[in-house]
Amino acid sequence: MSKPDLILLHAPSVYDFRETSIMYGPVSDLVPSSPIFEMYPLGFTTIGEYLERHGLHVKVVNLALLMLEKPKYDVEKAIASMDPVVFGIDLHWAPHAHGSIEIARICKKYHPDTPVVFGGFTATYFHEELAGYDCVDYVLRGDSTEEPFTQLVYALKRGGRVSEIPNLTYTDASGGVVVNPFTCVPPTFDHVKLDYSYSMRSVIRSRDMLSSLPFKGWLSYPVSASLTCRGCTRNCVTCGGSATAFREHYGRDRVAFRDPDLLVADIAHIAKHIPGPVFVLNDFRQAGAEYVERFITGLKRIDFKNPIGFEFFTPPSEDFYALLDENLNDYSVEVSAESHDDAVRATFGKDYTWEALCESVENAFKHGCQRFDLYFMTGIPTQTAESVLGTVEAVEKLYERIGNNPKLLPFIGPMAPFLDPGCMIFEDPEKYGYTLRARTLEEHRQLLTQPSWKHILNYVPDGMTLEEMVDATYEAAVGLNRVKAKVGAIDEKTAAATERRVLEAQIAMARIDAIMRHEEPERGRLLAEYKREMDELNESTVCEKTELNWTARINAGHIWNNIALWFRVQAEMLLPSLRRYDRRFMEQE
Repeated sequence: MSKPDLILLHAPSVYDFRETSIMYGPVSDLVPSSPIFEMYPLGFTTIGEYLERHGLHVKVVNLALLMLEKPKYDVEKAIASMDPVVFGIDLHWAPHAHGSIEIARICKKYHPDTPVVFGGFTATYFHEELAGYDCVDYVLRGDSTEEPFTQLVYALKRGGRVSEIPNLTYTDASGGVVVNPFTCVPPTFDHVKLDYSYSMRSVIRSRDMLSSLPFKGWLSYPVSASLTCRGCTRNCVTCGGSATAFREHYGRDRVAFRDPDLLVADIAHIAKHIPGPVFVLNDFRQAGAEYVERFITGLKRIDFKNPIGFEFFTPPSEDFYALLDENLNDYSVEVSAESHDDAVRATFGKDYTWEALCESVENAFKHGCQRFDLYFMTGIPTQTAESVLGTVEAVEKLYERIGNNPKLLPFIGPMAPFLDPGCMIFEDPEKYGYTLRARTLEEHRQLLTQPSWKHILNYVPDGMTLEEMVDATYEAAVGLNRVKAKVGAIDEKTAAATERRVLEAQIAMARIDAIMRHEEPERGRLLAEYKREMDELNESTVCEKTELNWTARINAGHIWNNIALWFRVQAEMLLPSLRRYDRRFMEQE
């Protein structure tokens, strides 16, 4: 196999998490990955596929997952053995601020002449500061870097100039930071392919499955995602992917939607190879009624049988659920309400009422919805501890309203570990009553090594102290856990285990606070002694992780399609001329 042109490396949140004593708490309980955030961004898939389509060889190495699954995995030895033209490292969200830089330093330690390229939302926001690190050569800005990344890799491979490559930030020979024009902002989302067979091809070529897996446990829960757009029409004040954040920091003043027929084709391709549920990210209703009709009837046309779930930013209407019911075999819904309190939700940037949401839940189940995941968050504007705890009673009444239907699954967790850099509150915290504990990338890196999630938070909310927020989060989680057990949404054994873990987590947080009152080196010694107990509490705190899982159904078609893919890749390895390329970049000098 030829030498990789680009190796995409995904770092753990904190590089030395295997040695560091950190109580991450519930920061990742409501997403598939663990607290080290080993799930790499979807951009790895679109970048890898796009570059390979244009004649380059790309490999994904999920270092975070390898470190998590193999306690003795030697990261430095692994990176030293790599020999790409370019290393690419994601810094999409701020929780990777520590690990990503440390991985870059290791790349430079063993490959001082190999360029290191960063990309992602957080990399874009901090692009000039990031370019100042001696282990970072280039930063690609924006949400659509497939085209400039291809230009950059070819330029570096051929010794060409980078001064004309759009969206690029770098340090020149004199040490000055150069910021190229931010001009690559595609108006549609049709130039890429969300092709999961790209990752499967990579596995077959390298005979290395673990390196490419998206997160721990994916083989037992093979969930996949489909993106409807890049950009957003909404303005949630804590979100680094809001309309304002896109306009001010990521160069996008209008949403780039994926053609609904291409979106259906993406999902049909997933169904050929992957038996698990598909989650459609970014509320597709933003694109309008015609788009909705084409997309949903398109799913009926391909007779999509995998479970499919939709993220909605506002409660859908009964007519909309009727459309889903008429065209889909197995659908579920996710809504992040943030709070049951209308006033709190309004300050967050969501202007619908709790009554409208409750009515929407009723209508969803009336029209065939298989499950309705309802998410709440602590630490948002004007929210008090009393308001957080009121969520439990509100959910209990909602269950009563829908006949205690166990297909409703409510969850609650903190806005953690960080308020997104670039969001409206981060840009103007005083306006919203917040206090920021970190402004720069380096300050966020330092926070990530603090010993508990309370100390890692980059903000202090306006309606609670940090202590009140921690206590309210855990107490509300226990309340929701009991309500779910009462209606049969979870079994008694799961409920008892969750309540026990929450109690242990509360004790652990108090113990860590006590340890923090010691000076070094005593503080470090006591934290190290407590590491094993903290590690045991770092997953599935406020809910059981499996509560998030939908069903998966393997059939003979998946098996035969993957066997066929294996044979195709083997043939392409023996006869590279069988591969079809877009030769635009390949033929340029």
